[in-house]
Amino acid sequence: MLHQVPEKIMHRVRWVLTLGWLLLIASLFYDPITPIFTDPANHISPFHVNLDQCIKIRETCLPQSSFSMSALIWWAMIVPSGILILLVLGHEFWRRICPLSFLSQIPRSLGVQRHRKVTDRTTGEVRREVVTISPDSWLGRNHLYVQFGLFVLGLALRLLYVNSDRVSLGLFLILTICCAIMIGYLYAGKSWCQYFCPMAPVQMVYTGPRALLGSQNYHRPKAVTTQSMCRTVNPETDQEQSACVGCKSACVDIDAENSYWTELNKPGRRLVQYGYLGMVIAFYLYYFLYAGNWDYYFTGAWTHEADQVAKVADAGFYLYRHTIPIPKALAVFITFAVLVAITFGIGLILEKLCRRLPGSDGHAVSKEQAQHIAFTLFTIASFWTFFSYGARPTLNRLPTYPLLAFNALIVLVGSLWLYRTLRRTRMQYERENMASSLRKQLQKLPLDSKLLEGRSINDLTPDEIYTLVKVLQGVSQQIRLQTYREVVLDLVRQQTVSVSDSFEYCYQLRQELQITDAEHFSAIEAIVISNPEVLSPQAIEQLHTALTVAKTIAKPSQRFNN
Repeated sequence: MLHQVPEKIMHRVRWVLTLGWLLLIASLFYDPITPIFTDPANHISPFHVNLDQCIKIRETCLPQSSFSMSALIWWAMIVPSGILILLVLGHEFWRRICPLSFLSQIPRSLGVQRHRKVTDRTTGEVRREVVTISPDSWLGRNHLYVQFGLFVLGLALRLLYVNSDRVSLGLFLILTICCAIMIGYLYAGKSWCQYFCPMAPVQMVYTGPRALLGSQNYHRPKAVTTQSMCRTVNPETDQEQSACVGCKSACVDIDAENSYWTELNKPGRRLVQYGYLGMVIAFYLYYFLYAGNWDYYFTGAWTHEADQVAKVADAGFYLYRHTIPIPKALAVFITFAVLVAITFGIGLILEKLCRRLPGSDGHAVSKEQAQHIAFTLFTIASFWTFFSYGARPTLNRLPTYPLLAFNALIVLVGSLWLYRTLRRTRMQYERENMASSLRKQLQKLPLDSKLLEGRSINDLTPDEIYTLVKVLQGVSQQIRLQTYREVVLDLVRQQTVSVSDSFEYCYQLRQELQITDAEHFSAIEAIVISNPEVLSPQAIEQLHTALTVAKTIAKPSQRFNN
């Protein structure tokens, strides 16, 4: 959605949101305003404390008095809003407004980002370039484990220290900001968001292949900055331009759906998808396991509980009026581990069951599609489970009808997302993506108007585009090669696929146009020679070496033979 909003406007929006967040953090240390709304005598406010209500932790009623709403605003209003944004408006919307992502770019904005010296092997020239995390490094391959681990640690710290202790929460948020800025100094691009941010796995789960109202980059008429891609404003032309440094292949900020399908089998991907549902259940269930009742959670008493930090060593479980003498600091992790193990196991079983479902061609669905179906079902289960509890300390204070309207909204948007996503396939995405590039090339050919039945190329569906492509089999080999080369170039310019990955990505198109593997590599060489700007100098050097090897060992792609 927001990909069409000019960067200058979004820069101001991010400043406003960032200042608002910093003000909220400041209120965690000093807040003379919001206690007015929770004053027991202020019956106009829906947040006023009811002194007659006994909210128990086990057998003890919590003392009731006015309190600062800062923690309640953060945990029960802002965080749930972020989850709703991700599923409905999309990853790109969130990334373009995220204050933490914005703050991580401070070193780049100030021009103090870390650089390294690189010597060109051909010319011997020494140049300075920003440092990025290699996708082939240990972190590049296993960052999902790191991020999920940080996510689990963050939720544990919530339950043990920062839920209601405002100073601890304020210090926790400040530390997070400092970490994001430090990563922004050490590594270029959105390395914090891509490799470290604990919220990234949550964004991955709720966005799926595409959000309900999210955009698709291949619907853009030309190769420009798409979705939440890094961008800047050229001071000379006053026009937006890409600021991408290639910090991650198959970048979710450039094309979220391409990232989804490409990383479906990335190490840690199943743990994130299936383990997240376990974490949602475990997190909210622990309030009951600790207090022995649900009032403790649903009233929001946990946002202003006195001496939370001092209770870390207390007994962690209270079941059926019996205290289980396991320290709270250990009980939290036991709860997380058990529920994550259960949901992870259920996820693997569900994948196997989905393999038995009949596909559109009458055969059983592929392993990839079965995994996608299981991921989709887990996402919607996580979404509905989250909003059965998340934000309830705030929502439950609403009158009956607005509350029922919100519940209906959650069911509606979840159902629409599920319907739109469940039967989505990688093949559909790639055909739609490739069709946009094919349209541009077909418009250059002298096609007989009778073939189009009075319509224009732009009116054709992706399937019709591919049917029309078969007409090219009767056209000269030179035109087919030129069409193929231009399509690959267009995909590379849009950063839908890298030059090195285009061999597998364009496999089906080669079959349609009767292009050989050797002709593909010849097309790549022609692209590199005529359009060197699509590759960095070091990438060109690596590609020349790879092409020499690939031409001798090239084999048809195996992905479509599954």
